[in-house]
Amino acid sequence: MKEQNLGRGHHIIGFDSMEEMLRYMATQEQAATEVTLPEQWEIGWGDRVHRLVEGLSIFGHIYDPDEFLSINTQPGQEPDEEIRAELEDLRAAYQRGYRYGRWYSEVEPTGEYGSAHVVNLWRITEEDFEVARRNDWKLWPELALRLHSEIRAAHTRKEEDGEEE
Repeated sequence: MKEQNLGRGHHIIGFDSMEEMLRYMATQEQAATEVTLPEQWEIGWGDRVHRLVEGLSIFGHIYDPDEFLSINTQPGQEPDEEIRAELEDLRAAYQRGYRYGRWYSEVEPTGEYGSAHVVNLWRITEEDFEVARRNDWKLWPELALRLHSEIRAAHTRKEEDGEEE
């Protein structure tokens, strides 16, 4: 594995083999799993979420299987083998903590498809999501404060639960 610093906190990692890359990815996934809060594991199909990436607020809608199929299948037609295989891959990824959906931000106001691990997500309400849409996907102070408070409380609960074991 070779890591190159691109500056401004960005790095690129190169691998000598597919096996090395898969081992690295498994290690990273395990590390994320260990620090994920219980509330984050509860994020599920159809939820609305917020994530922060390098200071950019991203609002997401996690697709449920029916939404995924309707987006990827012509009306009145059955999903083809490729779409069914993709759905099975999404279900397997879901079990490992990945959530697939559409992600909106000031940079991508019309949204883009993709997945994110729950360790980077926090559930918001449908109302929060709609306010964000009307606010051109900008995070507003009241939501930022509430998210900070909820996440801090979740960390405190996890720490207290860990002390009791």
